[in-house]
Amino acid sequence: MIDNFSTRTAITMIRWGVAVMLITLACQAQRVAVRSLRDTGPSSQRINVAILGDGFTAAEENDFFTAAEAALVTIITDESLSSFAAYINGTAIFTESAESGTGIPAENLAPDTYFGASFTAETNSRLVYMQEQADRLKANDLLIEHVPEYDYAVMIINSTRYGGSGGIPLTFTRNVSSVNVLLHESGHSFAGLADEYVDEAQIPFHPPSEFPNSTQNAQRATLPWSAFVAPSTPLPTPGSPETPAATIGAFEGSHYRATGAYRPTYDSKMRSLNGAWGAVNLRAFALSVHALDLSQSDLPPIITSQPDPSDYTPGSALELSAAVDGGGPFTYQWTRDGRYLAGEISPRLNLADPLASENHGAYALQITNAVGTTTSRRIVLDAAGARIVDLDTPSGPGRLTNMSVRTLAGTGDQTLTLGFVISGTDSDTTATKQLLVRAIGPGLQPFGLVSYLPDPQLAVAPLDASSPAVTNDNWGGASALSHAFASVGAFPLDNPDSLDAALVLNAPPQPHTAQVSNSLDVSGVALVEVYDLDGAASPRLVNLSARSVLQPGNDALIAGFVYAGDSPKRFLIRAVGPGLTTYGVSEPLPDPQLVVHSLVTGEVIATNDDWSGDSELNAAFGSVGAFPLLDPASGDAALILDLPSGPYTATVRNVSNGLGFGTVLIEVYELP
Repeated sequence: MIDNFSTRTAITMIRWGVAVMLITLACQAQRVAVRSLRDTGPSSQRINVAILGDGFTAAEENDFFTAAEAALVTIITDESLSSFAAYINGTAIFTESAESGTGIPAENLAPDTYFGASFTAETNSRLVYMQEQADRLKANDLLIEHVPEYDYAVMIINSTRYGGSGGIPLTFTRNVSSVNVLLHESGHSFAGLADEYVDEAQIPFHPPSEFPNSTQNAQRATLPWSAFVAPSTPLPTPGSPETPAATIGAFEGSHYRATGAYRPTYDSKMRSLNGAWGAVNLRAFALSVHALDLSQSDLPPIITSQPDPSDYTPGSALELSAAVDGGGPFTYQWTRDGRYLAGEISPRLNLADPLASENHGAYALQITNAVGTTTSRRIVLDAAGARIVDLDTPSGPGRLTNMSVRTLAGTGDQTLTLGFVISGTDSDTTATKQLLVRAIGPGLQPFGLVSYLPDPQLAVAPLDASSPAVTNDNWGGASALSHAFASVGAFPLDNPDSLDAALVLNAPPQPHTAQVSNSLDVSGVALVEVYDLDGAASPRLVNLSARSVLQPGNDALIAGFVYAGDSPKRFLIRAVGPGLTTYGVSEPLPDPQLVVHSLVTGEVIATNDDWSGDSELNAAFGSVGAFPLLDPASGDAALILDLPSGPYTATVRNVSNGLGFGTVLIEVYELP
């Protein structure tokens, strides 16, 4: 670590269109110069590349910075990271060596350099690195001192001999061909890739392991990169130097082993330095970028414009595209019938020959950021044309598009819990439903409500706690959220500094809860809403439930839901009070009354006071998995309704005009 420096000068110049800062530090033992080569934004939201050098004398300082600039250009223009160039910062750190060059034992060369880097002793050695722990610690100290948030560390060795090594920092020499060493080693250091070549001498130092590009498993169902593999490709995959570079399979020979380890392509830059990366390795780079969470956002990709084939005419080219909002950077991967299309990694897909049978199938775009992956609606292409298959209306089966509950919320026992169920299909267990979930307190004030929950906090999680809760306290005025509000017809939150909460998540098909509490030990009325944001027919929302305590000042529980479809759909709606005693509720609402309104006409559609053990209702309970009501004479209420498309409310009060209070559960089920 450099300290006790006596002078610091800053020189600002323009290079590559950005400000470049040169800081020179002079100290008793060592002179260090730090130059910002590229500044695209705050380091906490960028890929920070730090470039060191070894074996450069004071007279070669400019040579080092020139080499560092060239190295950074290589990094940001190579296909592994070029799509993230706008998120890359670069800093070069010059350290003066007493003598020029690097150690080459085979040539009896041992110059006095700051980091003591040296080739190994073999005559034709290509491996050059810092061999002493003390030197590696010096490099680490410099990185922490000057680029504490570095993600990608490089050391340029001042030698024209070909070579380099992996590690932190990775090393490469100034040999013209060593640029491929820089890229190959970045596959190790940045993307976590394995070597794909065979070198049995290395096996004792590298026990069997799994990597994004190397596996001991060649089974089709569990191959790590199976989504890239065509059904017709045999596994393991035979190969030769003539094997097309685009063929992805399981080629035996990887991670230094001739047998028992498999790589995705016959050749790649992780096997031979002049090879192409290949789709699997490029995906590993992208996922490594997402792991850095550059946007520091809790929003997954939100598709604002879905692929639309309406302009396609059979015989012409087919172009599909999508637009996205949320926390970038984003990566894109087009799929056909659920399999990745290698190389199709932009928001736009162009098929020059859609009529060719090999191009027929269901196309979708997967968009990924640090939070997760969102999949667009599917477009089916066949000899008859191109059409949307995930559209519910105007010609689809219809679905619940919105569920909401308004009631008293607070802390502890007054935490408002809304339950909802997402149902999927057995054929696609990986599909998710993109939802917008809001917890509104202060945002209710424009509607004349003064006793609102002052600071709602929102947490959404699977009921079985199979994954962590997605949370939000204050929505913060995010533009992506505002666009999401508008896209589903939710009322706007005009104040970006309001303490209302909102989030977007991709939820798997299973039961979930949305819990609303308050940061302060106070209560108030809150509105919690769940919106279907992606509009796909499957997975789909099929159930809403909420439990609340009715009491003076909070004598009603109101559930809202919106059904969108061309034909009426049958729903089961229940208001359960006495039936909760079976499940340990000691003070249930004694006699709940259920009233369903249409928000289109304002009319009451149906009411129920007591369900009276009705056999049709009993059968409906069982068909949707609702818990049974054991006492046919209980005061619980239930209705079966065939409802046309539109918005509705289901209101629960005690039948005695508010004179009875207690806990009540309201449920809305889509009936099969």
